Amino acid sequence: MTLNLDGGNGTNSGGNGGQLAPKKPGGLSLGLPLEISTARGSADLVDVDLPLERQGWYHGSITRIEAEAVLRLLREGSYLVRNSESTKQDYSLSLKSARGFMHMRIQKNEELNAYILGQFSKPFDSIPEMVRHFSVNRLPIRGAEHMCLLHPVIAQLL
Repeated sequence: MTLNLDGGNGTNSGGNGGQLAPKKPGGLSLGLPLEISTARGSADLVDVDLPLERQGWYHGSITRIEAEAVLRLLREGSYLVRNSESTKQDYSLSLKSARGFMHMRIQKNEELNAYILGQFSKPFDSIPEMVRHFSVNRLPIRGAEHMCLLHPVIAQLL
């Protein structure tokens, strides 16, 4: 089912480029977290020109348990990237799903000089490019095929 809320003219009449809720043609906010507009907004939060270490959703050396604690109270589709606990040169994508938490390995393929999510994703030149891609495209992971990366969890500096 497709829901078009922009009035058909392709412009945003709200004047607020960072609005969260879509507007009806009459200007009333529906207050609905529509996945389509959220995914597009999530992709805009990923600057592929910034290195991974400068991305807000990169949490560095936190554990799986710490990632779950961060994601626990957040909505489905919330995600962060962290260093892998088991393989030092790899990373993990931690995701809140309707069934709990998922932790997916991001590996660097040395032959391709590219990053791969799980076993079946296409290769990406960088992790930010991968995250941006999967914020508008579904994940190639069993159990998460219906999901995109919708809500980046920004690391809080203490």
